[in-house]
Amino acid sequence: MKIGRNDFSSLDIDKIKLIYLFTTIGSVVLISVAFLHFIKGDINMFAFEILVATGGILNAILLKITKNVKIAENFILLGMLILICGILVHGGYQRTGIYWIYTYPLLTFFLKGNRIGILWNVIFLFLVLVLMFLDYKNAVPIAFSADEIRQAILAYVIVMVLAYIFEEALLKSYSEVSRLAVTDQLTGLYNRYYIFNKLNDEIKRAKRFQRSFCVILMDIDNFKNINDKFGHDVGDFVLFEVAEVLREITRSIDTVGRLGGEEFIVICPNTDIVGGKITAEKIRSSIEKLHIPHVGKITVSVGVAEFTGDETAHELIKSADLALYKAKRSGKNKVELFSKRGNIIRFGIDLLQIKKPASVGRQ
Repeated sequence: MKIGRNDFSSLDIDKIKLIYLFTTIGSVVLISVAFLHFIKGDINMFAFEILVATGGILNAILLKITKNVKIAENFILLGMLILICGILVHGGYQRTGIYWIYTYPLLTFFLKGNRIGILWNVIFLFLVLVLMFLDYKNAVPIAFSADEIRQAILAYVIVMVLAYIFEEALLKSYSEVSRLAVTDQLTGLYNRYYIFNKLNDEIKRAKRFQRSFCVILMDIDNFKNINDKFGHDVGDFVLFEVAEVLREITRSIDTVGRLGGEEFIVICPNTDIVGGKITAEKIRSSIEKLHIPHVGKITVSVGVAEFTGDETAHELIKSADLALYKAKRSGKNKVELFSKRGNIIRFGIDLLQIKKPASVGRQ
């Protein structure tokens, strides 16, 4: 299956960009330093640095082919561990290789997050201690003195803590911005943008597993009169209360949103027209029981449409809207259905006439 850009989250896309950028810059620098070692006759370090640079390039190519971000993350962090340990032993070009260690906390926290990033940093510090112990035992000589290593590790820990704090703040900010981008400010439900993305995802899933799902579209009856008579503050309170009912009635796998104005939507996965009707009636009757101070009883008209295999998101919404319009015209505070099966449009269906497919049901 071909994986496109839309299959990645924005955070994954940022990670991919960083991996490509870091690999490009790192490989160019590393190959340049490797040739300096070659000129000086240090063939072992030349071969080591060329090998690490080649590994980074192959990792980027593998990422391009497989689109597997997690594998690419692990390979680039593992490659950096190997490079840094090699530099600590050798010293790098004119003993300046130790400065590479300060890139590691930034990479680990951005690519793996703070919890897993801490683990990678602990592994790095442990390896440094092992190298220092081996140097002390004269088993593996290190190019730097114990004092130099201690000062470098102290600076490393400070950079690590600062990177951790920065990443924590960045993730909180990112999460909040992401939440605000997909939710309705008044009700806290998902907004129109998110709903249409979710609908498209649900259509792909339904086609892949040959399952039905339903869309429930509802509109608060006489909402304009409420705003005109009692003011927009009361109207906003009504919208909020209706949203609360929707949250309570629907399942955890359902997606509830506000399309705009007084119009709400529920996407019900693994649900045929019968299950959609049952859920819609529960919503309608629960909202009818609401008693808003000064306003009194609130009612909604509801349209239900079933995905049958070939509709787009807009077509499915339009079908539910047609059923909703029929509910409005026939007296309001009703549920009407729209389903298309066997090239026959069933509009305002009698549930007793529908044969429920054995493979499709509510969870």
